[in-house]
Amino acid sequence: MTRTGAHRPYPAASQPPGVSSHSSRSADGPFRRLRFALSLSALGLWLAVPALTAMAAALTRDEDAATRAQAVGGVLALMLLPAVLLAPVGAALAARADRRLMLLIADVLRLVVIVTVPLLDLLPWTLAAAFLVACLNLLWTPTARVSLPAMVAHDDLRPGARRWATRAIFGPALFAAPLFAVLALVADGTLGRGSRADLALYVTAAVFLASAAAVAMIREIPAEPPHPVPAPLKSLFQGPGTAAARGLGLAVAAASVTAGAVVAVARVHTGELGGGDAGYGSVLAGLAFGLAFGLFLGPRALVPFSRRRLNGLAVIAAALALVVIALVQNLVVVVFVTGFLGVFAGAAWSTGTAAAREGTADAEAPEDSRPAAYLRAVVLVTAVVAFAAVPLIAGVVGSHRIELGGAVYDVDGSGAAMLAAAVVALLLGAVAYRRLDDRRGIPLGPDLRAALHGEIYTPPEQAAAAAQQQPVRRERGVFIAFEGGEGAGKTTQARLAAIWLRDHGYDVVTTHEPGATKIGMRLRAMLLDRDTTGLSDRAESLLYAADRADHVANVIKPAIERGVIVVSDRYVDSSLAYQGFGRQQAVEDIARVNAWATGGLVPDLTVLLEVPPQTGLGRLSAPADRIESESQEFHERVRAGFRALAEADPDRYLILDASRPQGELSREIQYRIREILPDPVPAGTEDATSTFPVIRDF
Repeated sequence: MTRTGAHRPYPAASQPPGVSSHSSRSADGPFRRLRFALSLSALGLWLAVPALTAMAAALTRDEDAATRAQAVGGVLALMLLPAVLLAPVGAALAARADRRLMLLIADVLRLVVIVTVPLLDLLPWTLAAAFLVACLNLLWTPTARVSLPAMVAHDDLRPGARRWATRAIFGPALFAAPLFAVLALVADGTLGRGSRADLALYVTAAVFLASAAAVAMIREIPAEPPHPVPAPLKSLFQGPGTAAARGLGLAVAAASVTAGAVVAVARVHTGELGGGDAGYGSVLAGLAFGLAFGLFLGPRALVPFSRRRLNGLAVIAAALALVVIALVQNLVVVVFVTGFLGVFAGAAWSTGTAAAREGTADAEAPEDSRPAAYLRAVVLVTAVVAFAAVPLIAGVVGSHRIELGGAVYDVDGSGAAMLAAAVVALLLGAVAYRRLDDRRGIPLGPDLRAALHGEIYTPPEQAAAAAQQQPVRRERGVFIAFEGGEGAGKTTQARLAAIWLRDHGYDVVTTHEPGATKIGMRLRAMLLDRDTTGLSDRAESLLYAADRADHVANVIKPAIERGVIVVSDRYVDSSLAYQGFGRQQAVEDIARVNAWATGGLVPDLTVLLEVPPQTGLGRLSAPADRIESESQEFHERVRAGFRALAEADPDRYLILDASRPQGELSREIQYRIREILPDPVPAGTEDATSTFPVIRDF
């Protein structure tokens, strides 16, 4: 187990390969070349979206607005439909092929399909090309996800490589829309009316060609286990698994409706506002940058404020922004407000997935958990429906001129369709907010103002009642245990929690297992020393129980009886996870032994920090001890054991994804601890000691 008190900084292995790890420099060149190739290919992937939709609009330029809207919406729906219907099939095919060959094939075939669109100049082929490109994207994306991690030699470098793969796939989306807008301006000034949409398609094809050439320069991409891709429709029909995720599904569906409605009719709407393809690219750029900022801002904004409340408010704000976009007939305002809509929609997604993750112990791959897969499926299906329905509504409504009160109003179908989508999103957002609100009875305005000042709002009547209550000496203290696998950050968070409690005037005892007592130190040396060989699994379990019995009798129980707060780095759950699940012994037997050893003492709160074993072990800076040196399979079983224990007693556990920033984790821990805290200064303390409550460390 982790040596308590040992300094565990994040190693250089978490940096991008080649930055600070000498051992990875031999693979630095191929890694960077592949990252560049994937970024180019992703740029082509994202640039193909506005290029193909602009081509569909150009091919229907002589038709009415309804036909143009439906053509553009058809392209968008066909580009997303394979992700809904064929995602697992594409991932399975990609897993069986050579990684380098699959990347080359995907780039070359997308190049060929894109080039044929302006050459044939036919709407049916444009629609078919959109579908084919989307199918090829299903082969390219899972291959790209695993190719970069496969290029690094050491397991502890792969988490950083996976992050770079995600950036390479999604980062170019921020540049694709502005590039399209620039290409549209160039085409408007140099090409004829019938060829303006061709330039973006040819540039997209050139990007795919450059990507294929870059991949061809890489000699080999090692094999890497494929990343599982859940079937969206299956996840949707299976349901979210939790009531909270069901409410979050409504929220992310509403956010998807707002963003999808804008994209679905943006080309037609900007044309009616006189913006053309350049205006269309500007709207998409505003949405892309807004989404990126919202995804970043969501977990960090108004930290003391409830994430569930913030999720519902973000959805409602996105719907109101869509109302403004639908009603205002000014392109500059539309682009500006679309950026804000993206911020709100991105914040709704990031807070929604964070809230869904709170309900599951699976922190290694939250995208594969049932609630997260359900939310992704909701977004995909909702977007497809929006791409199909919003242009259809726009076509049915059409353009009208209304005289009202002596004024003349021009009502176009695209604006009316976005307004209808905004109403739907508002209704969904209101229902989601009502279901998700975890601070009912607390007024929203004061709650927001308090969060802006970094505080949690307490109603005046509650504060007055608390002030009038006479402090009563607490007969029993509070017991908080921190649990998790190796390198999860238990020691750091336990220390920060103790400091925070002391700053608020509490008498705190910080301790750890094993080795908190003199007897425990000797047991710890036997248990963790790598030179200890031949120790049977049962003997190990009994030695941990012996250490814990002495720990409870001499440290924890006396402190609790004095009414102080005990913060312990590990407790009984570690034995159940390590010696029970990890060593594959009978968990019930270990639980009975430890219940007898501790006298049945159970923590008031157990904070479980979840981190993938591979990542956690990579954080360790000191030489591995006897437990840390166990196999990857052992640590996976330990992680699964902690998860099972948390799911069996959810009221006692606070489950956190330890890969998140340290400050975010500390704030969530503090928020939960507040619920179980006694009055900081027991009655009579100063009379008895004439001092502030004593702070002790063991």
